[in-house]
Amino acid sequence: MSDRQLTDLRARLGGRGKRELIEGMIVRSPHPAATGRLITALEVYPLATLMLAHDYPTKIWILDRGEKVSSAGILTQRILHRRWHSAGIGVDDCEGLTDVAPGYVAVVTSWRSLLVMRHEFAHAVTTFFSAPFRQQLRQLYDEARLRGQFTEPLAGESIGEYVACGLSYHFFPDLRTELMAVDPALYRLIDRFIAQAEDLSMRLTAEEAQPAAGVEERTGV
Repeated sequence: MSDRQLTDLRARLGGRGKRELIEGMIVRSPHPAATGRLITALEVYPLATLMLAHDYPTKIWILDRGEKVSSAGILTQRILHRRWHSAGIGVDDCEGLTDVAPGYVAVVTSWRSLLVMRHEFAHAVTTFFSAPFRQQLRQLYDEARLRGQFTEPLAGESIGEYVACGLSYHFFPDLRTELMAVDPALYRLIDRFIAQAEDLSMRLTAEEAQPAAGVEERTGV
């Protein structure tokens, strides 16, 4: 990444912090406790990924207890009538949902579970992965299918679920250990992505641009 690119990204960030970026993605929260819970869930993600998601933009609708996914006002008719996974489940069979709508990424999640919130946002993050990085993930997913070995059944449903499960597992120490044991190659790839995104985030918040020579090209951001 050149100094010019870094300067442009820093200008785009405009001094925004994680909390501001997360709050800027919320289009509906049932109450302050739900907002606070989402901030806690998502602030583990690198600043650079939060900026990319915010600016795409990503719209987050937080459900309260007892509310159905289909009640979210950001879902299009296509999404509402879509069927997911091998069982062909509908939107109200899901704990949360993330899909691309015209002009934005729609994220619907309950605020009761940190894992669900991090998992759904992981789907949004994958929207910004580079083509080479996607190809690496596809290869790992195909290999996992041949082995018939996943961290959980959901991860085997699609490459999107495979990656979202892996990325969200990374932020919980016990689940990260499980990911490392079950799929070490995916763990290493995700760990490298997070490290590179954190490095970019640190450079974006530095007062002056650092020399770009010798810096590894960012994998997914």
